[in-house]
Amino acid sequence: MDTTAVKKVEAATEESLARISDHRFIRLAHERALSKDQVLRWILCAGRESETFPTILVRMLERVTDPQLVVDVLKENLDDEYGNGDPNEAHFQHYIHLLHAVGLTEGDFRGYRERAGIRLALDLAGNVSTQPVPEIAIGYMLVNEGMTPITYGAVDVAIHKYYPELDNKFFQLHVEVDEHHVRELYRAVGALDERALDDVLFGIALGERGMAVLLDEALGVFDAVS
Repeated sequence: MDTTAVKKVEAATEESLARISDHRFIRLAHERALSKDQVLRWILCAGRESETFPTILVRMLERVTDPQLVVDVLKENLDDEYGNGDPNEAHFQHYIHLLHAVGLTEGDFRGYRERAGIRLALDLAGNVSTQPVPEIAIGYMLVNEGMTPITYGAVDVAIHKYYPELDNKFFQLHVEVDEHHVRELYRAVGALDERALDDVLFGIALGERGMAVLLDEALGVFDAVS
């Protein structure tokens, strides 16, 4: 893509992330006004996403063969998820440590009754990863990775109201690694064909929807829905 097209992608991503930053869950998190139940529910929802994300990346890699820069970015992301060869450093393993640190068990995680929000978010991610148009997945990834510093950073503020001594790598790991991934994704966008612009923008819009409904569920919006 030329510079103008890349700037359109950057602007669309920033607009989506700005709306996520203004989501009620994020604002309440920074105000330390979330209830303990809302914080813990976000942890359970985030765990569902953390557990399935490597599978999403694998599916994307099955469909993306060109340009090589895009393939390399997705592979690097997948390697990071798996701890770059060290199972103890896998992102989901750090999530398990977080569960235990806040008094939850893997049984609590497995037993969480998913509402409409996380179901929609996971189904959307799964469908995006199997699309025959991989550029849609790249747009989705821009929001998925770009929102991590926003949401994880906000929850890291909120959670210390209830667990002031909490010291867990899960939050900072995601913030640092995903900031790097976003920079690499923008490089990958620049390697795409000009005709991919609309597909990338569509993927960005889908990514925003998935992130928003996950936060809605953490707030309790879907509690009345079976």
